[in-house]
Amino acid sequence: MTNVMPFPSGGGPEDPMLEQRVARLESDMGEIKSTLKAIDSRLGAIEVALAEMKGRLGGIEGRLQQIPTVWQTISILAVLLFGVAGVIFAAGNFLRP
Repeated sequence: MTNVMPFPSGGGPEDPMLEQRVARLESDMGEIKSTLKAIDSRLGAIEVALAEMKGRLGGIEGRLQQIPTVWQTISILAVLLFGVAGVIFAAGNFLRP
């Protein structure tokens, strides 16, 4: 294998900067782990808040389903209008001398 060229940087295990680089990586990993723990605790709080919101939304959905639709409202008003008109008509015929 004469056609293999050595990698130009790094220097292998004899590299004098290796210890410093590894120490830097270890400290960075410690920071990453603490950041991940903070993110994990925040996600837990978000999950609790979302569960509460899910319950509230279920209650709102139930209330919205009880509200009459536009056509139901129009029908109710039409029936009331005809009912009142019928009462007025009957009263007018009944009270006529």
